[in-house]
Amino acid sequence: MNANELVKAIFFPLTETSVLFAMLVFWLLSALAGAAGFLGIWLAIIILPALFRYQLLLLESQARGLKPQPPGIEFFSLTHGVWMLFPVVIAVAIGWGAYASYSAGGAAAMLAFLAVAGFIYPAILGVLAITHSPLQSINPVALHRFISECGISYGIAPVYFLLTVFLMSMTSDFAHLVRSFVEMFFVFSFHSLIGAVIAPKGIADDVYIPDTDSPDDKAVLDDIEKSRVATLAHAYGFISRDNREGGLQHIFSEIEKDPDPVAAWKWYFDKMLGWEQQQHALFFGQHYIHDMLAHGERIPALKVIMRCRLIDEHFKPAPDDIPAAIRAAESSGNIELAVVLKQG
Repeated sequence: MNANELVKAIFFPLTETSVLFAMLVFWLLSALAGAAGFLGIWLAIIILPALFRYQLLLLESQARGLKPQPPGIEFFSLTHGVWMLFPVVIAVAIGWGAYASYSAGGAAAMLAFLAVAGFIYPAILGVLAITHSPLQSINPVALHRFISECGISYGIAPVYFLLTVFLMSMTSDFAHLVRSFVEMFFVFSFHSLIGAVIAPKGIADDVYIPDTDSPDDKAVLDDIEKSRVATLAHAYGFISRDNREGGLQHIFSEIEKDPDPVAAWKWYFDKMLGWEQQQHALFFGQHYIHDMLAHGERIPALKVIMRCRLIDEHFKPAPDDIPAAIRAAESSGNIELAVVLKQG
């Protein structure tokens, strides 16, 4: 991550309209809770779950190259997306650990504990946002894989975390509204930064982080797999009779009905790459790239383009998608691919 990308990630909450709107709403609500005395405690109980949920949404959106959506009314429910409240548990654990270490060894022990916690905390949030699993977010194997895949850029997140903690401790003399705004900005920018660290590596799409499925989950996944296999077999029947368009349209219609369209696109593409005649996968790949670019998934789209070019060095996205692909390549620093796509 270079300096420009770092600044862009930190100030993303101020430059992206939907995120800025959400930040202002949470700022005003938190400021109201802070000034409302005893009533503010009840207001905070309503606000905090929504705030934690939105931070994970922001982090995951940044990691996947998507535009964050404004928080809905369901974010304020105590029962919606319970896994998204796990950072509350971690924050309480860090607070208790800081107190315990200070009681046992003074300020030096507390600072040492906070340094270790500050290094691990961004990884916990990153794994949680990717897997939606609290258990995996504290799995040492998953955390190690996450940090390793992020590489040296990961160090930016814990440094910024500790810096924001220090800076927030210096705002006690600020006016209440100013202090609460600065604190809210630090919270938003921290989660934005973690997502930005993840994005260039494609970790949200590629890193294998083990998870466990319940028997019911496995039965559902088996049913989805069987449905996709049958769809692909039917499509192959069309394609083998020189009706590629009919075969692809059959797959597209089934993707629209699939419970996980994003995974379905990737599944069909990977399976078609295994066919003897891979050119059919390339035609499908153009539609796949179009869908990803339309949904703002720039990094995954570029990966599919490069994968298709390994099969056919002359491969390009559909003509209407080339300008968006060029912009994605340039913004990700893949200048070589951008130059190739610009060629006629």
